[in-house]
Amino acid sequence: MKEDIHSLNTIFVGSQGLDLPEYFQTTTVDDLPVLYYDSAMKSAVPVPDWINSTTAQQLWSYFASRANFNKAALIRGLKFAIQEFNLTGASTNIYQAYGRCNLHSNGTTQAFLTHAFNGKDFLSLDIETKTFIATVPQAIPYKRLREKNRVDLDFLVSAYETLCFEIINIFLQYDPRLRMKSVPEVRIFEKRNSAFTEITCHVTGFYPRTVQVQWFGSDMQPVVEGVIEGEVLPNGDGSYQIRKSVVIPAEHTDIHHYSCVVQHSSIPGNITEIWGKFTVAETLASTGRT
Repeated sequence: MKEDIHSLNTIFVGSQGLDLPEYFQTTTVDDLPVLYYDSAMKSAVPVPDWINSTTAQQLWSYFASRANFNKAALIRGLKFAIQEFNLTGASTNIYQAYGRCNLHSNGTTQAFLTHAFNGKDFLSLDIETKTFIATVPQAIPYKRLREKNRVDLDFLVSAYETLCFEIINIFLQYDPRLRMKSVPEVRIFEKRNSAFTEITCHVTGFYPRTVQVQWFGSDMQPVVEGVIEGEVLPNGDGSYQIRKSVVIPAEHTDIHHYSCVVQHSSIPGNITEIWGKFTVAETLASTGRT
């Protein structure tokens, strides 16, 4: 069963002594960049062409106003961390936050917000308890500062509980790039030696990112042994690719066949590519003859 997962991701970065703006943030929906802002920008964030409705304009106004608050919060966090770790004399420091919301096609949701200082966990938001969790003792002063502002804390929790998913739906509705779908291309190739054969199902050119690739054996059961799972990787044109392989012992290569089944939201059913040999009975069954 195919399931679409739509996500909104924002990376927030405040830095000192690096060849970077003092602050910048990037926001993506389904890995598609929708907003970039940094403290060196001399003009307002360019408004996309699709911002032509009241709802979309309100969304963009929210992003623009929140970017300034995020800038102040991250730079304040950076200063607190530098002070608490006694690194005022250090030449470079970096403070990062990462927020993510996942919206599943069955209606379930997930969200989190984490902070890091110089590459190590520092702070995280507990949405259920409406508190920040300090990962290290040095984060406690900044935790207390953020929790003291109850208005902003309530807003932040609400953003990750509900607003985030409303924003995803607005982008999906109004940004035409997010409504595009590309059908995957599927091919199988093999690599043999005296001990085994490795067969690989290469799936490429698909969009959106979510895809299911499964190998099935001659008995039409999912293959679990000898499977090499690949990662979904970006192509240069905005589409994605993935590889999934099966290692087959040499003694089995001439008596079994394997099916690579691909499911993706761009197609109503699935794409199936077959590798190997069929027995006489299997061949007759596949043609409806007995």
